[in-house]
Amino acid sequence: MGKWDVVVTNKKFRHATLSDGFLIDSPAPSVTAVTPGQSNNNARIGLNIKGSAFRSGAAVLLSNRQMDIGATKIQVLSDTQINCEVDLNQAEPGQYQVKVVNNDGKVGSLANGFMVTSVPKPVVVEVVRPAIEGITPSKGFNNGMILTRIDGRHFETGSLVRLSRNGQQDLAGLNVKVEGSTQISCFFDISGQPEGSYNVEVTNPSGQKAFLEDGFLVEKFVPTSIELNKLLKAVYFDFDKAELRQNQIPALKADLALLTKYPELYIILGGHADERGSIEYNLELSSKRANGIKKYLAEQGVDPKRITIYAYGKDFPAARGHNESSWWQNRRVEIKLWESKPSKDEAQKK
Repeated sequence: MGKWDVVVTNKKFRHATLSDGFLIDSPAPSVTAVTPGQSNNNARIGLNIKGSAFRSGAAVLLSNRQMDIGATKIQVLSDTQINCEVDLNQAEPGQYQVKVVNNDGKVGSLANGFMVTSVPKPVVVEVVRPAIEGITPSKGFNNGMILTRIDGRHFETGSLVRLSRNGQQDLAGLNVKVEGSTQISCFFDISGQPEGSYNVEVTNPSGQKAFLEDGFLVEKFVPTSIELNKLLKAVYFDFDKAELRQNQIPALKADLALLTKYPELYIILGGHADERGSIEYNLELSSKRANGIKKYLAEQGVDPKRITIYAYGKDFPAARGHNESSWWQNRRVEIKLWESKPSKDEAQKK
C-alpha cells in the first residue's frame, strides 16, 4: 500500500527510475444489505451491514436531505460485515442512505437502504358520559311497582338503572328499555321501601355513569279512611253494660294494629245502644261504652288526643228488629278513621 518507484532496467543493466511513480491503494467500501431495513422513530436499534472493503475504524451514517444519524457501538467484524446501533428517536420519517466511511475517507453507500417510519398515533375513542335530566314520575307510594321514564343524554343499549340510598340495598330497574340515547323506561318495585329520597343512577355498558342525586321520592302509602274502615270491627256489649267483654278483645286488638299503623289519622268512637230505655239513658250508656274503648286504646299506647267520642244512643241501629237477634248488634262502639276530624253527623254517615 502506498507510493512505489517505477524502475526500468535495460539489457546493459542501465536503470531509469521514476520516484513515487505508482500508487497502490485500498478499494472504496461498498454496502449491499442492511438488516433490519426499517424501524419506527421511537427506539434505539441495532443494524447489521453487509458489503465489502470495510476497514477497522470505519464510521456508519444514515443520511437524507434533512439529517444525518451517526451510528454508535460500531464493530467491524470483517471486511464484509459491520454491527452498530442507531438512535432513531424523533428521527424524520422517510428513506435514508446507509453510508460506510472508512478511515481513509473512502465512502460506500446503499441508496434507500433504510426506512424510518413514524409511530402510529393511537386511535382515541371518545367515551361520552351519560347524563340524567329527570325522571317521571319523580315519586311513588311504597305499595307496589311503578313505571318510570328517565330522560337524559348518551344512554346506550344495555344500560343498567337503579335507585340508591346510603345504608340501603340498591333497587335495580326491572324490564329496562333503552328507547334511544335520550330516554329509558323501566319499573321499580318499591313495595315496603323506607320513605325518603333516592338517587337515580344509569350505568352504560362502557362503565360510564350518570347520577341524579335525590331524584326520586318514595312516599308512605296510606290507604283512604274508607278502605281502612272496611277492615275495622265494631265492639259489642251486654245489655245495659259498658264493660268490655273478654270475647271482644281479639277484635279490638286487630283494630288496634290498624290504628297504630296510621298515627296521622283521627279516631272516631261512635257509641250505640239498643232501643230499650229512655233517650237520655241510652245516650249516657253509649257514651260510657265509647269512653271505655278510649281508655283501653290509650292504655295500649294510642295518643288520646287522636280520639273523638260521639254518643248516638239508640238513634242509628245496625239492625231494625225488636228482639235480641237485633238488639245485640245495636249495643256497640263503632271505630272509624278519618283524615280530618268530622262532625257528629258526618262521622255517622261514613
